[in-house]
Amino acid sequence: MNQTEVKIFATGSIIIGAIVWIIPFLINGFEVLSLESLKYINLGITVAGLFWFSYFKWAWKWNYIRKLLYRPNLNGTWLGEFESDWRNDQGQVNPPKRFVLVIRQHWFTISVRAFTNIQKTESYVETLMLDDNKGTKLLAYLFSEKRSRTGEHGSRQGAAELDLVETEINKLLEGHFWTQAGTRGYIRVKQISSNDHMDSFEQAENKWSNSSCWESIQGSNC
Repeated sequence: MNQTEVKIFATGSIIIGAIVWIIPFLINGFEVLSLESLKYINLGITVAGLFWFSYFKWAWKWNYIRKLLYRPNLNGTWLGEFESDWRNDQGQVNPPKRFVLVIRQHWFTISVRAFTNIQKTESYVETLMLDDNKGTKLLAYLFSEKRSRTGEHGSRQGAAELDLVETEINKLLEGHFWTQAGTRGYIRVKQISSNDHMDSFEQAENKWSNSSCWESIQGSNC
C-alpha cells in the first residue's frame, strides 16, 4: 500500500467502527465509559476487519466499490502479437507472432505467464505501478523464458514494461520487453477474457480460433 491507500484504509476503519458504536449508543443510551461501550467498540473493530477482508478478497473487482482502493482488474487471458529483433542464422528477423498473456491477480499479488507457439515465460518479480498525477498505469515484471522446441536455446531471463490502456470496448497492454541475450521487442495484447486462464498456447488457439480475436486494436467480441 502507498501512503494514500494507508490513509483511506485507516479512515475507513475508523468510520466503520464509529458507525457500529454510535447507532447502539443513540438507541440504548449507554455510558461512554462502560462495559457496554467496550463491547460495541470491539464489535466495530470486528466489522471493520470483516469489511476489509471481503474487500481485498472479492470486492476490489466490483465496479463501484473498487474505486475505494483502486486496482485495475487484469485477471484472465490476453491475446495479441509480439515483435522481436531476434535474428535467425540467416540474419532474418521473424515477422510478428501471436502472443498469449495470462494474468492471475489478487489485490496484493499478481503473476504473469506468456506463451507463443515455441516458447513460454513465467514472471518471478512483478509490480503494478499506478500514478494518478502522471496518469500512469504500468505493469512491469521480470521473467524466465523457456523454449519448447528441440534444438532451441534453454532458459533465459528478461524484463517487460507494459502500459495499460482502457478504452470503451476493451483493455490493452502494450510495451517493450528485453532479454539477457540482448534481444528486445514490442508486445500488444487485449483482454479477451477476465475469467479464463489458459495453460498453453494451443489451448488459447483452440478456444479463440477466429483471427479477429488476436487483433489487439479490434473489439473483444469473437
